[in-house]
Amino acid sequence: MEPLPTPAPRSAGLPLDELTALALGADPQRTSLPQLYLGLKGRIPRRTFWLHGVLSLFLMMVFVNALLDIARVDDDVAGKLVNLVFAWPCIAVSAKRLHDFNFSGWWLLVNLTGIGLLVMLVVGLLPGTRGPNRFGVDPREALARARISSVH
Repeated sequence: MEPLPTPAPRSAGLPLDELTALALGADPQRTSLPQLYLGLKGRIPRRTFWLHGVLSLFLMMVFVNALLDIARVDDDVAGKLVNLVFAWPCIAVSAKRLHDFNFSGWWLLVNLTGIGLLVMLVVGLLPGTRGPNRFGVDPREALARARISSVH
C-alpha cells in the first residue's frame, strides 16, 4: 500500500478574500463591489480608482457595447444605453475618490465644464488626504491593516 501523498505546503500567498481586499484598498468587511459601484459613501485609494473606476468600467462598457453590436442594436441607441447603464457606477467611484481628498461628490459637476477630465486625472494621480476625514478612514490605513493582519 502506497503512503498517501502529503499535501503541498501552503504558499506564502494570500487567500482570495484578502487579495480582493487588497485590490479594493480595504479590509473585506469594509468595501464590497456593490458598495463600490453603487454606494456614494466612503473613500477609495488611487489603485482602486484606476482598477475599478477606470479600467474595469471601461472594459465592461466595451463588452456591453460589443454585445449590443452583435445584437444589431443601432449604434446611437447602444451608445446611449451603455452610457445610461454605467453612469451611476462611474459617479459612485469618482465620488469616493473625491472623498479621499475631503471634497464632496458634488464636485463631480466640474465634469460638465471643459476641465472636468483634467481634474479627474489629477485626482486619480495624487494621493488623498492622510488620516481620517469627514468621509471615513484613510483607505491606505485600512490597506496597511489588511497587510499586517495577513502576515500574522
